[in-house]
Amino acid sequence: MRYRTKNIIDKILSFFLPRTCFCCGADLKTKHLLCPSCLEKVKLVKGLICARCGVPLNSGGKYCYNCRGSKAAKYKCSFIRSALKFNEPTRALVHAFKYEKYLNIAPYFAELMYNTYRKNAEYREASFLVPVPIYKSRQRKRGFNQAEVLAKHLSKICGIPVLNALIRVKNTASQTKLTREQRQQNIADAFVLAKGMESKIKKEAFILIDDVCTTGATLEECAKVLKAAGAREVLALTALRE
Repeated sequence: MRYRTKNIIDKILSFFLPRTCFCCGADLKTKHLLCPSCLEKVKLVKGLICARCGVPLNSGGKYCYNCRGSKAAKYKCSFIRSALKFNEPTRALVHAFKYEKYLNIAPYFAELMYNTYRKNAEYREASFLVPVPIYKSRQRKRGFNQAEVLAKHLSKICGIPVLNALIRVKNTASQTKLTREQRQQNIADAFVLAKGMESKIKKEAFILIDDVCTTGATLEECAKVLKAAGAREVLALTALRE
């Protein structure tokens, strides 16, 4: 009886407040965020990927060009994985989440991030989830930090506590249209350790959390700060991989 009542209420709400696909705008007949057509285009990051940074590899091998050989030794972020590929439907979802304040999208991303976490034993020794911070004026305007929202939802599933260990001190320009080298220059020295965090960092392992990974430049800058403070290891997990 309770189920039938709930089903009737859902149908009434759908009639007066129709829900639409976040990507194409088609009417939705289910509680999913995307219509069946757009949902089919959502792709997990799997198959041939770089052993360190997780970027998909088109021609096989263990590492991508940027992580191959002695290059891997220079990175402070030792392991990066992402749940979904960045494409039209996932871009629409993350845009609605970040800029249109549809926070109900966060649990969907967090669940898929947890599946990625569960499949990679490298994450098991981590003590804290550390959200990548955004600049204070941007957070005031947006009302939230999307990485922190994702971290909190993921924490509820995996049981690892969230630690806001970093502060963004540099209001960087958008990374969207920058090259790899320009991204590295743009984000350089953008983060510092939050006050009073020194004792919590030493000899611990951390998972950086963010919404999108493109080149990994932002994650690497965050990892540099944590490693300099004495972190044993820094890994990263994001919702999307561009």
